[in-house]
Amino acid sequence: MLSLIPPTSINGHLLYVDEYRENGEEWLRIWYYHPRGAARQIELRRYVNISKLGQLLGLLQAEGDKKSPRVAFKNASLSEHADFVSALRELGTPPSNIMARCVFNPAKSSQESATEYSKLYTMQTGIIVSSFNENTAMKGAMVAETCVRSSILATVLTSAMDETRKGSIPHEGLRQSFIAKLLSGDGTLDARSTPSRLDVRVKIVDQNLNYLSDYATLLAREGFKAKILPAKISVRAYCTWLNLLYLYQINAFRNNKNWVKLICSIIIQREGMENKGYKRIQDLANRHTITSDELSAIYSIGRRSANLWIGRMQRLGLMRPLPREPGNPYKIYSVTTKGKEVSKTLDAVEGEYNRVSLGRGIDDAANVLAQLKAKHRPGSNQNQVAIRNS
Repeated sequence: MLSLIPPTSINGHLLYVDEYRENGEEWLRIWYYHPRGAARQIELRRYVNISKLGQLLGLLQAEGDKKSPRVAFKNASLSEHADFVSALRELGTPPSNIMARCVFNPAKSSQESATEYSKLYTMQTGIIVSSFNENTAMKGAMVAETCVRSSILATVLTSAMDETRKGSIPHEGLRQSFIAKLLSGDGTLDARSTPSRLDVRVKIVDQNLNYLSDYATLLAREGFKAKILPAKISVRAYCTWLNLLYLYQINAFRNNKNWVKLICSIIIQREGMENKGYKRIQDLANRHTITSDELSAIYSIGRRSANLWIGRMQRLGLMRPLPREPGNPYKIYSVTTKGKEVSKTLDAVEGEYNRVSLGRGIDDAANVLAQLKAKHRPGSNQNQVAIRNS
């Protein structure tokens, strides 16, 4: 955290840092002076979990207060608030410094439901909701706001958020956790069917065009072909099969409705002609070795087709050749570490999809997607969705 502290505060005051140890752990004491004396100091752990820090910065980027000298996050999702509070605690912020309030629209909700919502908030975060506010102008029915009133903490986190968004911090774990929470807050996943394929695209909306440029650069670093649409104040990227696996691996969209869309899109695209080979990687992940003849026999395909598939998997880094065994005339191959990771990801996707389909009573990923579209697009006909291959 020491490297993330900027030289001055939001108000332009020089920041001072004192390093110390307590109970065998390294801490940072941060403060600044102003004409009326010293501001309240804060203590932060010097070394923190990089993934939790990335989550915190991504949550602030998507739903944080960027206009005032405090750290504030407003969202309806209690699980997102739980992650936000957990990340603050990871930094060293004591629970007594974390405040919460509930804001609800009396035309769409009631004081009783707000009270029940606040109880659930406390159960998930450990923070007691201290106030309730009515807002007849809000679009939704109810949200919670988690806040820490500290201009110094706001300074440190805002600076770290900006540096992460601009790609100035070359840490993959930080960047991926940031993107995951950014997408969960400001992003959407849309799956559009055609007679022959499923087109999936991810979109991030933000009125700040500089932010959109940073988002496009971040997505490009992760293998997306992102395009800025200034007229629609958004960044859009069509998702390849590997892009979808990446989104699942970083837990993008988890805890919201887009998560089910992501799972179904992966299941559908895996059955397409181009991606069917990944099912074989799942089958072969636990085998020590395989030859092209064995592959040909297992899947009832010609030897040439088997060799072509193995060559493609090698180019993708999912299989590798092994030294020939003495007296064995056949080339032998094995699934790489990357291939086994992909296999585990697909196994996890299958498990989640099975739970989704069982809960909805629908054993077809295309129909699950159609059902989701029917709920959010009045008048849409799920029977019009016919997805076969991607």
